[in-house]
Amino acid sequence: MTQQQEKLSAFMDGEIEGNDIIDAIKHDEALQAKWQRYHVYRGAMRKEASVAPQLDITASVAAALENEPAIVAPKRSRWQSIPLIGSVVPFAKQSGQFAVAASVAVAVIFGVQYTNQEAPTEPFMTAPTIAPQGGLSPVSLEQTRTLPRNDMNEMLEKKRKINALIADHEQQIKLKQAQEEESENETSGPERP
Repeated sequence: MTQQQEKLSAFMDGEIEGNDIIDAIKHDEALQAKWQRYHVYRGAMRKEASVAPQLDITASVAAALENEPAIVAPKRSRWQSIPLIGSVVPFAKQSGQFAVAASVAVAVIFGVQYTNQEAPTEPFMTAPTIAPQGGLSPVSLEQTRTLPRNDMNEMLEKKRKINALIADHEQQIKLKQAQEEESENETSGPERP
C-alpha cells in the first residue's frame, strides 16, 4: 500500500486531518476511485442502503456478446418436411411409449398375482436318495427343531431373576429418595414462628 493510500485510509477513519490529502484526491483518479470504494465499504458495514456502487458493465457485456459465436437452429429433418410422415412419426413415438408403459404394467400385475398365490398343499417332491454315506441323514422339510423342556425352565428362571433385580433396583431408588428427603428436612431445621 502506498503512502497516499495509507493517508487516505487514515483520513477516512478520522485519524488525521489535512488539506494535502484532499488535494491529492482531487488530482489523482486512482485515489478518487479508492475514495469512492472506501465509502461503499463503510456504507455496507453500516448497512446504509443509500450507498451503492456505480457499476457500468454494459460495455463489457456488449463486447462479450460481440465475440460470442452465433448459434444457428438445426435444419428440419427430411421426414418432417413430408406432410403425411411429419405427423405420423411423432404419433408413432408416443404410441411406442404407451406400449412400453402398458407392458411394464402387465408385468407388474402378473408378478403380484404370482406372488400372492397360495402355496401348494403337497410338500415338495425329492429325488430318491442313495443310501446315506458317512452316517448322514437326508435333509427333509418335515424336520423341525423343538426346544427341550429343560431350556424352557432355564429361560423362565432367568426371567424371574431379571424381574427380581429390577424390583430390587426400584426399591433402592425409593429408599435413597426417602433418605435424601430426610436429610434435607434435618438440615433446614424446625421453623420458628
